[in-house]
Amino acid sequence: MSRSDYMVNEQDYFYWSLIEQLVIDQKFTILGLSQDGNEILLEPVRNKQYSIVRLRRMDVDWGNSLSIDIEKAGLNFQSLLKQGIRGPLHILNIYVSTLPPVDDYPEAFTKGHTIGKKGAITISSFLVIKEEDTKKKLEEILNVSLKNPQEQNETSELEDVQEIRNRVVSHHNELREEERKLFQNGKPFFTYIFLILQIFMFLLLEFSGGSENTETLIQFGAKFNPYIYEGEWWRFVTPIVLHIGFFHLLMNSFALYYIGPAVERAYGSGRFLIIYILAGISGSIASFAFSPFVSAGASGAIFGCFGALLYIGIHNRKAFLRTMGSNLFIIIGINLALGFVIPNIDNAGHIGGLIGGFLAALIVQIPQKKQRLLSIAGVIVTLGLLYGLYQFGMSETESQSPQYTLMRAQEFIEAQDYESAYTYLSNANKEVNNSPNILFQLSVVEIELGKYDEAIKHLEQITKIDDTFHEAHYNLAVLYAQGGNLDLALQKVNKALQYDSTNEQYNQLKQQLTQ
Repeated sequence: MSRSDYMVNEQDYFYWSLIEQLVIDQKFTILGLSQDGNEILLEPVRNKQYSIVRLRRMDVDWGNSLSIDIEKAGLNFQSLLKQGIRGPLHILNIYVSTLPPVDDYPEAFTKGHTIGKKGAITISSFLVIKEEDTKKKLEEILNVSLKNPQEQNETSELEDVQEIRNRVVSHHNELREEERKLFQNGKPFFTYIFLILQIFMFLLLEFSGGSENTETLIQFGAKFNPYIYEGEWWRFVTPIVLHIGFFHLLMNSFALYYIGPAVERAYGSGRFLIIYILAGISGSIASFAFSPFVSAGASGAIFGCFGALLYIGIHNRKAFLRTMGSNLFIIIGINLALGFVIPNIDNAGHIGGLIGGFLAALIVQIPQKKQRLLSIAGVIVTLGLLYGLYQFGMSETESQSPQYTLMRAQEFIEAQDYESAYTYLSNANKEVNNSPNILFQLSVVEIELGKYDEAIKHLEQITKIDDTFHEAHYNLAVLYAQGGNLDLALQKVNKALQYDSTNEQYNQLKQQLTQ
């Protein structure tokens, strides 16, 4: 074997030895490997400076060959951006060559190569000639600790290179197989059961009074704090399959259809069922603790699926990031942001479901990766959190919950015990700080008791707090008309019609006032 052949073999050995250390010891991920093995793309683990490390085994004769290769690589990376890969991409080119070029290094090598607007792709290059001269520099650039390759003799080197290559490829294939198995622990079953169930319940709601009708929702088990105060704890479970309006059902059904199968495949059907229900209950209890409004929907359970996938990310960060990581964070962020921007979205339920799903995954554990102590810790933390939220919600007094106050007052009104209703609502109004709904119900009771001046005072107070409260405007119009002030009555009924123009009762009163 000639001296030049030996030098080539020596560099081949160093090239594959470096790859082996980066892939097996430093946990770099192989993104691509050329058929001849002379080019490999790696994703660093800790080095945030570079998106991709490209190793190229080529003997550089002239500087122009480096320039051509860098430009060709740039075009290939540019096609990745067109395919949807997120940029910008910062590429580190490492060339392993027997000798340096006989002429000068090209500008693309010395100053770097930039492609696209605002530096969408930047390529920095480094040439490796002798391992002992470049090892320290490589460690600094890659932010890793490298070992010196073992001394090789001339007769064994070719065989050793092939062995190293086989070890690298086998390691890569084993990781891919492990990732594949991560999402092959079961087939979707309960995902489709819940989809069918929530669609069936939506149709049942529609035929029973409407899915957006509050009374119908409460009747079928929506989360309603006043009834939970009375002991109807099952309302933490039933809202999971109820939805308020077709759009709400459509969005949650799409979300469950896409995210549910991934979770069920990863954890298996039994574990998925536990995660989904526990996350849904967590979302309902969080909503009970922080939101006084009627609520329903699978959103908490679906956010729980997100939480379960985040738990997978802790155990297998690479598989998680490669399959769904950044996209999952974006979806969660968008949904939570919409909850703060769009009214009537129960973000407390979303966040509660997200945390509940993560804790449920901690309890059931990923198949083949069971950790009993973590599971026990998950049970303790989950029970403590849910009990704490429940007690926080139950600590709300009657006067602190407008819904509960209205429900109790309605019981007095239905029994025609207007004096008790008047006393109860008057006291509640002092503590709740002028809730429009409580003030309106108080005005209704005052009208029944003939306290017209007080009713007018409270109705006017309502319109100052919320001018869109058209029922208050209408009742004022009726009271003013009864008192002979027709101009003011007409003014108020016009105001009511401004916010509810199709109301027959309002239109009839206006017609009477204008005749």
